[in-house]
Amino acid sequence: MSQPKKRRKPRIKIPESTQTNWRAKVHPYFVHMLEYNNLVVRLRSSPNEEDRKEAQRLTREPPPELVEETNRMHDAIPPEERPQHDAYLSIFGIEDAPDGGTMSEGQFTMGWLAFNKYGKSIVEVVQGDAAGDEISSRQLLSVQKAYQDWRYGKLDVNKMRFKFDSHHILIMQAGLELGFRVLSPAELADCYDEMCNCGKSHDPENMNKLRARVIKIMNRLVKNLPAKRDSLRAI
Repeated sequence: MSQPKKRRKPRIKIPESTQTNWRAKVHPYFVHMLEYNNLVVRLRSSPNEEDRKEAQRLTREPPPELVEETNRMHDAIPPEERPQHDAYLSIFGIEDAPDGGTMSEGQFTMGWLAFNKYGKSIVEVVQGDAAGDEISSRQLLSVQKAYQDWRYGKLDVNKMRFKFDSHHILIMQAGLELGFRVLSPAELADCYDEMCNCGKSHDPENMNKLRARVIKIMNRLVKNLPAKRDSLRAI
């Protein structure tokens, strides 16, 4: 008579970690760049005058190692990715990477205002004005007024509110060509949780929708890149 089979004890299932490894897919330069930008933003929004002065200094004089890394990244851009790179710079009215790897605070602010107020690059707004489009002309006037208010201390751009979350969009734009396109929604959300300075948790589905929206915007900017950008002198 055969002995009854012993029932095996179920194995203890070790739960898998919910933490994604997004850093393995994102270029280290993105992390270095964003950490530096976050530091400047925190100092710039500080009530302490010395902190704000330090933010201005860091904007003018980025660390030499970051400048060197930026230059290496710029030189290594393959030809097929150049349009995406140029499209991002066009938001701020820049034709190529600025000397030292950083743009002036004024130039950044002008492009930032145009993009967040109207969803257009400053290049598109200036081009529309030059072509005689009344809407673009009024948009350019509004951007210039806001810029001058900021320049003379009458406008705090950090307190402005827009239809879309400008901070999250700018992070997405900067990261698209540095690994964001291949991140899963969960990885994208984890990346934002760690690197974004908004202090909030990020939902994977919402981050995935934001990526799709930004990709659509960048494709439009690539399509609208001018052959010659002399119109930027009109700013």
